[in-house]
Amino acid sequence: MSVNSLALASRAACVAPAYSSPPLVNDGKRGLCYNNDTLTRPWSLSGQDSQVSWGYNWFSSRYSDAGVTCHYNDAIDYVPILYSNESYLTSIWTGNAQQEIDMGATALLGFNEPDACFSGQSACMDVPTSVDLWKEYIEPFAGKVRLGSPAITNAGAGFEWLDQFLGNCTDCTVDFIAIHWYANMYAIGYLKDYVQQAYQRYNKPIWLTEFGYDYSEGTPSEQQIEGFLQDATTWLDAQDYVERYAWFYDGPGYLITQDGSGLSPQGKVYNSYQG
Repeated sequence: MSVNSLALASRAACVAPAYSSPPLVNDGKRGLCYNNDTLTRPWSLSGQDSQVSWGYNWFSSRYSDAGVTCHYNDAIDYVPILYSNESYLTSIWTGNAQQEIDMGATALLGFNEPDACFSGQSACMDVPTSVDLWKEYIEPFAGKVRLGSPAITNAGAGFEWLDQFLGNCTDCTVDFIAIHWYANMYAIGYLKDYVQQAYQRYNKPIWLTEFGYDYSEGTPSEQQIEGFLQDATTWLDAQDYVERYAWFYDGPGYLITQDGSGLSPQGKVYNSYQG
């Protein structure tokens, strides 16, 4: 699951709100997956004790591909991703990725859920296509920044797809494994098992670049979400092999209030809760 990066192209120009206090760089593991870069601004501010340090937007630039330069929070380490093999993405990838590296990006992500074919929400790519794309567009950045694997999901072909990719992408550099997880709010044990399996299977650092609820047991209450986030962040922060993770997502009705004015109750938990 993901927010379709195509939405970026139609986003209207935005006006930056004033910071309530200065943004501060921190080394927490928590990240933001977002579609509106202005919504990175309420995070990691002085006085918050924030654990949020990085972000990505299913795209190769922190700003819109429509050329709208808005107001990304520079305290948040931006990570470009080559979402899929669509030509409008590959044609601008190298230039955008290099520009972000020049601006301080330390990692790149490869392909969003190529193992799944959720309509409008995943890359849906076979292994041979993914290997060719990786060698042409992502491998050239090896040694410049760290490279994250294609992000597989627990609802798609998952580990089996990634096994085939790694087995066929010879001489490819994969510095860490990116995974997605969605289930219900009672499945904290499942989340732990899934993350542990990924580490044990590949023996590389793990980035959980999307995780959230799947509505399989209805819409969870805010209390359920906050409780789950407290349990999940406490466990993920304690695992040395989990380098980064991102709750779905930095947008209204989720980590941001419905009116977009600031952090929601779950956003406040995600921002600074430490168990």
